[in-house]
Amino acid sequence: MKSNAAKQVSVLSTLFIMSTAYIAVFTSVQGFKAMMPLIQADFNLSSAQSGLYSTFFYLSGVALAIFAGQIVDKIGPKKGLISGVIVIASLMILHTVMPYFPLILLLALITGVGFSVVTPAVNKGIIEMVDPSKRAVSNGIVHAGGGIGGIIGASILPAIGERLGWRVSILLAAGIAFLLAVVLIKRYQPINNNGVDDDEPRDTKSDILAVLKNPLVWMVAMMGMVMGLSIGNMTIHYTLFLTGDLGFTASTAGAFLSVFIAGGIIGNPGFGYINDRFLNSNRRLSLAALAFIIAGFFFVMGSTVIEGVLPSTLLLVFTFVFGMFSFATIGMLFTTIGDVAGPKLIGTASGIILISTRLTMVIAPPLIGHLADITGSYALSWYTIAAIMVVVSFIFLVLTASYKNQLRRVSK
Repeated sequence: MKSNAAKQVSVLSTLFIMSTAYIAVFTSVQGFKAMMPLIQADFNLSSAQSGLYSTFFYLSGVALAIFAGQIVDKIGPKKGLISGVIVIASLMILHTVMPYFPLILLLALITGVGFSVVTPAVNKGIIEMVDPSKRAVSNGIVHAGGGIGGIIGASILPAIGERLGWRVSILLAAGIAFLLAVVLIKRYQPINNNGVDDDEPRDTKSDILAVLKNPLVWMVAMMGMVMGLSIGNMTIHYTLFLTGDLGFTASTAGAFLSVFIAGGIIGNPGFGYINDRFLNSNRRLSLAALAFIIAGFFFVMGSTVIEGVLPSTLLLVFTFVFGMFSFATIGMLFTTIGDVAGPKLIGTASGIILISTRLTMVIAPPLIGHLADITGSYALSWYTIAAIMVVVSFIFLVLTASYKNQLRRVSK
């Protein structure tokens, strides 16, 4: 009994250490996005042009996601986390010396490579360490680190940026990332409770074909598109919506974005616990329910979140709850693909999911920004996102109807 308790404590502490990788990554990435109003003014950009940063950041992930997943399958989660964090920190420093926005877009393209390695490394570490009945909450704990980093990036960095310039803020974020990379090097010791041998010979072509031939991987990838559409657009356009449509200052808009991200700190592990404990690990039901709820939030935002309709306090609560459900999709999505692919192929399968999420993150933000430019507000943009999410989620439910038992823990 004591041995089992010690094992649980060891696993929990390892999950918290793993979460520092996401703290490092999202402090930099979300911090840059949160300061987009300042960057927009500095380079005289339109909303559509501002959305291009998200496009370029995730574009490399679309091209290299499977390759990055293969690397993680071979080198293991620790090296994957450390290398990803160091790459992002180094490139964010280079962001601060670029005099032209097109050069920043080029750096965003390369920075996305680092992020492509971090997520498969997290997923592999969890699936090797945690029993399937506890993976949703475990994913939630680690991904909550992204919420912590996002809060730092979205609330503190814009405030510093307004006073000292956005470049100084990004240097601070990069410094935090380097410090957390040291924490990972010193403190993270991967735990393998599920008998996965990283040293056994692997056939890259066979691994990729095995994942590509699994229809469930593609069905889960559909929901990855939904997640990418919602989170990708909220993190890049929400501050622009608040400053442009509602008249908030850049620092206040950044604070609201941090509240949105803060919701994920509770929503990610919280919904994971609900799924594992009360829903018999029914991933299919949870993914669809989250998508419909998020679509409802976008519809409400397009319909009623206009100046004078919602007071700031109510908007703050709305933003927090919205973030709870939005970021809960991340942990649930990667928990599901871990169940579908298994420990040996999790890195490669995560690459497929990253491709699906980043396709919408690449394509949608400039289009959503263009809709806002031509209509003069974000109302039609939010309606469009809601409609797409509802349609894709219904298709997911239909296609997965015959796979119900493979997307939940079957009671014995």
